[in-house]
Amino acid sequence: MKKIIAIVLSVVMCAGLLAACGSSSNDTTKSSDSAAGTTASVENTGKTYNFVVVNHDSQSSMGEKWLETVLGYVEEETNGQVTFTYNPGGSLFGATETIDAVASGSADICWATTGTYGGRFPLSEFINLPGNGIDSAQFASAVINTMAKEIPEVAAEYDGWKVLALHGTSLSPICTVSKKIESPSDLSGLRLRVAGTIPTIYVNAIGATATGMPTSEVYDNLSKNALDGMCNDWHNIDCFNLYEPVNYCLDVGINMTTSMVLMNEDAYNSLPSDLQAVFDKYFESGYAAEMAGYYWDSCRYWVADEMRDNKVEIYDPTDELNDFLWSDEVMDTTVAGYIDFLNTKGYDGQAIYDKCMAIVDRFADNYAHVWDSEFNYADWNKSAEGYQAIY
Repeated sequence: MKKIIAIVLSVVMCAGLLAACGSSSNDTTKSSDSAAGTTASVENTGKTYNFVVVNHDSQSSMGEKWLETVLGYVEEETNGQVTFTYNPGGSLFGATETIDAVASGSADICWATTGTYGGRFPLSEFINLPGNGIDSAQFASAVINTMAKEIPEVAAEYDGWKVLALHGTSLSPICTVSKKIESPSDLSGLRLRVAGTIPTIYVNAIGATATGMPTSEVYDNLSKNALDGMCNDWHNIDCFNLYEPVNYCLDVGINMTTSMVLMNEDAYNSLPSDLQAVFDKYFESGYAAEMAGYYWDSCRYWVADEMRDNKVEIYDPTDELNDFLWSDEVMDTTVAGYIDFLNTKGYDGQAIYDKCMAIVDRFADNYAHVWDSEFNYADWNKSAEGYQAIY
């Protein structure tokens, strides 16, 4: 198994009092060279902007660190004209509340996942589809961003927000409390937690019973035997200590989810163009999305080590089980369910599915060797000078 070289994250965890959303004040500080390694191109007008950031992930989670790292680059490059007040761990809004809080202006920026809002972003949920050929978060980031650029209906799902980033997350193994899954029959009747419409279709197709539930509730339900297991990605296993109530982890990449960083449109539009350009440099360019994919892919290794330290048995499927999980019957049922789901939302489900699969095929070679490399977060140059995303 590959070994993570290092996690190099210089992140200041903010624990200050909540500032007014999108607030601004006057400041006479002069502009200087940016701490991000490039000469500042912003004009200091004496006005500062503070934005409230909400996230249901914990303060110590990799996802929160990634978010604070990228926004930290914005803060540095604007020489403090733009600052952020972070509220992780659902301290202001729960997982199912964040995007509406941002849309209404109760918060300014959020990180969220489409899986949490199953059915609200049906086209973006293509990334959640098991068997779609996407086997890394970096691959998923390229696909979802291209979908948003080339399929107008996908972009329309985010009307009402300023999209800062769309990205893929880590793959989801199947973890269980007391039953080791070794054959297709072992799946029968298992109560497995899932997030979103599409994994529900798949889990039911393999003979288990899908139970929709926010990640924040999974630990207690596993501990109380209200669930037999879960489909949670590696990142969530770490974030919510979900390695504690389980004993077995079937290492199959069932699916992932589209994640998003959304900003209140009025808050973004309140910025002068030079400060907007700094946001765009790290987000619109695709830099943050590919960086996220890299971070989330790494979870497969260091979270697995965390699980082994907690005596969780991580194992590969038998040939019989693997063949069943990806069998034509299961895949056909899942894809047909997704297409029908899109049809109920008023789309031409088959046409959308075909367009998305064509994008997957286009990027398959670019991301064929993701798992051949070591992961070292220090490889990311925060200047992003001249950066162009692969998509």
